[in-house]
Amino acid sequence: MFSGQSQPLTSAEYSAQATPAQLRQEPTHEVPTEMLPQRNDSSDNVALTLGLAKRLKQEVDGDLVRTHDLTLQVQTLPDTSHSNCFPDLMVLTPELVDQLEGKRTAITLEMSNPLLVVEVVGAYPSPCDDNYRRDYIEKRQQYEQRCVPEYWIVDPTAAEVTVLARVPQDGYRGRSFQGQQRIKSSGFPTLDLTVDELLALGAE
Repeated sequence: MFSGQSQPLTSAEYSAQATPAQLRQEPTHEVPTEMLPQRNDSSDNVALTLGLAKRLKQEVDGDLVRTHDLTLQVQTLPDTSHSNCFPDLMVLTPELVDQLEGKRTAITLEMSNPLLVVEVVGAYPSPCDDNYRRDYIEKRQQYEQRCVPEYWIVDPTAAEVTVLARVPQDGYRGRSFQGQQRIKSSGFPTLDLTVDELLALGAE
């Protein structure tokens, strides 16, 4: 929290004033509070994310692909406590880049949506684990509520990729891919990448 701050900040005010490190906090009831780590990212998962970013830069302008450096404000829903997410990877639109003006490190609710959000699920022993619930349930609901066009859940534990695409007035519809299946994405129709190839990107 900012030193000497006596009045609660709105999310927009906080985003305008905060440093990148502070933006990895979740405002609760409009007061920035220290957020618990959403997961303990393994080096393998970070490498996988960076490898996927490199691959996506073959499909779109590289300046639109961002990893681990932008927060995304979302609605707080009944089963969730946080109103900021910190996606592993996002593909922005040119309009959103203009709105960020090269300075801001948070995408607030009044801004446009990214074209794609990707989360790499941390290792989990069962679907009851926080890592699983966070990416498969909580963030799915929040990204759907925000109307993010496409959300990928990359799950190294299950060796599976789930692509959720928003259908107007019908929410997300998802399809899961495994093994040598080619990942099919409405946002990236020319992408030629299987699940096995994606999961191996971290080793390259």
